[in-house]
Amino acid sequence: MAPNRDSGRWRGLWNNPRLDGKSMRRITGLAIIFGIVTFVVLFGRLWQLQVVEHEKLENSAVSQQTREVTSSANRGTIYDANGDVLAISADVQNVILSPRDVAETVKVDEKDEFGNERSQAIIEAERETKLQATYESIADNLSQILDIDRSEIEARLQKTKSAYEVLAEKVEDDVADQVRAYIDENDLETCIYLTDDSKRYYPYSTLASQVVGFVNRANQGAYGLENLYNTELSGLDGRIITGKNARGTELLTPYTSYEDAVSGYDVHTTIDTTIQMYAEKTLEEGIAKFDVINGGFCVVMDPDTGAVLALASSPDYDLNSPSTVSDAVLSSELAKLQNDATVTEEEYAKALSEAQLEQWSNRCLNTEYEPGSTFKPVVMAAALEEGVIDDNSSFYCGGATEIGGWTIRCSARSGHGSQNTRRVLMNSCNMGMIQIAQKLGGDKFYEYWENFGFTSKTGIELPGERNSVFWDQDYFVNAPTEQATASFGQRFTTTPVQMVTALSAVVNGGHLMEPYVVQSVTDSEGNVVSYHEPQEVRQVISQETSDLVRSYMESVVNGVGGTGKNARVSGYHIAGKTGSSQTLDSEDHIIVSFLGCAPADDPEVIVLLGYDWPQPAGPGQNRTSSGIYISGGDMAAPMCGELIANILDYLGYDASGSETNDNGVTIPYLVGESAEEAQSVLNGLGLNVRFSGEGPVVTDQMPTAGSTVPRSSSTVLYLGQEKPSGTVEMPDLSGMTYAEAEAALTQAGLYLNATGTGETGRVFSQGVAPGEEVEVGASVEVHFTDDITSDAGLDSGQAGNWVPPSEEDEEAGG
Repeated sequence: MAPNRDSGRWRGLWNNPRLDGKSMRRITGLAIIFGIVTFVVLFGRLWQLQVVEHEKLENSAVSQQTREVTSSANRGTIYDANGDVLAISADVQNVILSPRDVAETVKVDEKDEFGNERSQAIIEAERETKLQATYESIADNLSQILDIDRSEIEARLQKTKSAYEVLAEKVEDDVADQVRAYIDENDLETCIYLTDDSKRYYPYSTLASQVVGFVNRANQGAYGLENLYNTELSGLDGRIITGKNARGTELLTPYTSYEDAVSGYDVHTTIDTTIQMYAEKTLEEGIAKFDVINGGFCVVMDPDTGAVLALASSPDYDLNSPSTVSDAVLSSELAKLQNDATVTEEEYAKALSEAQLEQWSNRCLNTEYEPGSTFKPVVMAAALEEGVIDDNSSFYCGGATEIGGWTIRCSARSGHGSQNTRRVLMNSCNMGMIQIAQKLGGDKFYEYWENFGFTSKTGIELPGERNSVFWDQDYFVNAPTEQATASFGQRFTTTPVQMVTALSAVVNGGHLMEPYVVQSVTDSEGNVVSYHEPQEVRQVISQETSDLVRSYMESVVNGVGGTGKNARVSGYHIAGKTGSSQTLDSEDHIIVSFLGCAPADDPEVIVLLGYDWPQPAGPGQNRTSSGIYISGGDMAAPMCGELIANILDYLGYDASGSETNDNGVTIPYLVGESAEEAQSVLNGLGLNVRFSGEGPVVTDQMPTAGSTVPRSSSTVLYLGQEKPSGTVEMPDLSGMTYAEAEAALTQAGLYLNATGTGETGRVFSQGVAPGEEVEVGASVEVHFTDDITSDAGLDSGQAGNWVPPSEEDEEAGG
């Protein structure tokens, strides 16, 4: 074989001592470089794994080897002032499906009955048949138990790589028990399981809905106190961590970890459910009675502390179904859109969202409205405090005045003539208030606007409160027209809660208090975590000024000719002020209101009631279709008066009688008395007596003992004879005079118990609805009011030639 030259050549090169060292150094260098590069790459990768991605990889390993189940914390309870539950959570279950485990659960025999191997095709066919049967069983049964679409469950079952498909959330115990029974009967423990959860319940449904608020699907507060106190109410969820194998089967190991859930705190409010119910009922009845198309508001507060006893806002909603629009007006508008073929789905969805937001919003905090004459006590208090007017000051009203080139009119077109300070408020006289504002001056006017708290939010612990909107100070102090209109509560806006807060300072001795709705927060064991002490912001006016203005406000209700006399309720001393403000968007859009407090000498409650836009019978008319004059004095005053009386009764204040309006007589119990003695007692009370039958003693009487009837009423005493029994149909007394109502009741065999203005007024409401059956001889309460046209939508003076400056006002910050 011929020698291999190449091999020899290389052998020679290798044996060449001169080339040997070079090659070795080159090889060694390359080896070192290669080693360094390799080390750097490995080190970099190790750094990436051990340092940069350490936490991620560790969490991934933990998630692969452990199963973590969250245990929901019990959400705290919301209570009213008396400990009644407004919002509470209860344990419920979520139903979870694992499609992956359903597929893995289905097993078939791989050998026949003789122990022979079965073909793979037969095995797969049988397995598929059995799997489909399982799918059908799950879909059939769970769709029926959970009341969900069968196709939805079928679609979830096809996600064979998923181990967590939520079929139903927050199911009640009865449904959860049915699911458990189905699981046990079909050995599906690894395929279907239940997890603990909680569900929020609102026992009072719509009551105080805008105050309480609601939670979203994740059990987090969305509106109201639920939102504002979400952190305190939520608590801390617990965890159970256990090991699992590669297939996801749970392993009970010594390393199982338990972290108990920490229950949320409880929130105790100042809201009184009974007073809240009275307030909401008053709103509802007034809205229906006066054809109100834009809802209303009602705030009830303790003026001495700022504690809010009720916040009623219309429209309201059901807290247990917050997305459902239940208000009649809003529902009607949505129905029209839904039935309109030209309205797109997007347009309807937007309208639905807007309707939901409207019912969720609290109008007591976010309604910006012109308060009208309810603002007049604030201006009067400021002027009295500054000493620019006193109790004996005199003012003249000719019906109109010109200021800054504008004619501003009073509600009394012919004018009120000469009047003192008290009479200015009683008459709700705009001309008098303008003169008071002029004496006070722009600088002081704005100073008191600020001192009464109108330049900032009240700080009430509820979301969504808006600011009052007033003119810029630099502009206002040199703007006589704006000062004039502001003196009677027009052309600026505020919120109901702001008005009540300011007026509380007027009547409580001059103390501006911070309003609040949460009294305390406690832990699950009842320990007080936080407590709200009444917070005084500042002293605005003196006790003497407060007492004087409050006495003026009592004259508004109980004095002769006061615009608030329809708020008068026999036996109760109520002070207050009417308001009727016309808005800029429409001449017919009037907000009627009444702000009252009682007892007048030392108020325990202050109430602001407002109805937004009572619908007139026709364009340009000033009465509703039922003939009621559109004004604060004719609408809000009588409703608020009855509300205050109900609240005082509930709080334990006895009706003490009122010299100005107490013509009623309470019938004593006379059965068993001699005829002569009984007649003497009734005659002494100013009642007429008629006998029926013959006998020495009274065996029955009509009206029954405890009934209240007017003086000079006729009574019947039965002597050995039974009084007529049975019932009669209650007549409709709407709009009747006192004499007409008394005659109608007498003809029906009933007695009149008059409240309100009595003989000078007309029927405003009756204690027994027309058409209802009532026992013969019963005494029926009938409330009378006077027609106060001077306080109609014009008592704020805007219906003359006044229109507000626009560009210059806006540029000045107004």
